[in-house]
Amino acid sequence: MGKPLDFVQKIETFKIKRIFMYDIRIIHQILAVNSLDSMVHLGHEISSQKNAYELHVTTLADRVIYELFRVDVEQDQKVMEFKLIDIRHDIDRYEHSTTEEVKKIETLLNEKIDAGYFNEERQPYEIHNLCYAELKRYIRPKNLMKVLDELLQGSEETRIARHQTEYGFGYVLAAHAKSTEKK
Repeated sequence: MGKPLDFVQKIETFKIKRIFMYDIRIIHQILAVNSLDSMVHLGHEISSQKNAYELHVTTLADRVIYELFRVDVEQDQKVMEFKLIDIRHDIDRYEHSTTEEVKKIETLLNEKIDAGYFNEERQPYEIHNLCYAELKRYIRPKNLMKVLDELLQGSEETRIARHQTEYGFGYVLAAHAKSTEKK
């Protein structure tokens, strides 16, 4: 909500060029690799390595399966290093409650637009806290983001605008944003 949509992807991208021994030990424990040699080939050219790795992703109706194989280049054998079965994040098992929550958020934010709440620029955490306080329940950020995205496309009098600020994004009523730009 408060950052660009690729923010998490940029954070999760592995940017560290040096791996310390402690990191190798942790990776070794997590992946349960038999030999550290199969993980780190110090001083070897990548083209001369004995093993290559393949990642297979299988998307099913209700889950995604990730399989990492170590391929012995010389013997052309595949050995499964690990298998991860992940519940599909894009399937909402609570669709009814999500629809209800989105409707409540829409109603609340439309009331707040009419009351002038968005005449000042609001940070996403302020909007989330407002929804939490007014609706007296936890609000899923993805549902609030969905409603805010719809309000970005709304009619002229109820449309809000998203502006880049030093801390992320801020939201303000589009008509109010235009009137302050002219000054």
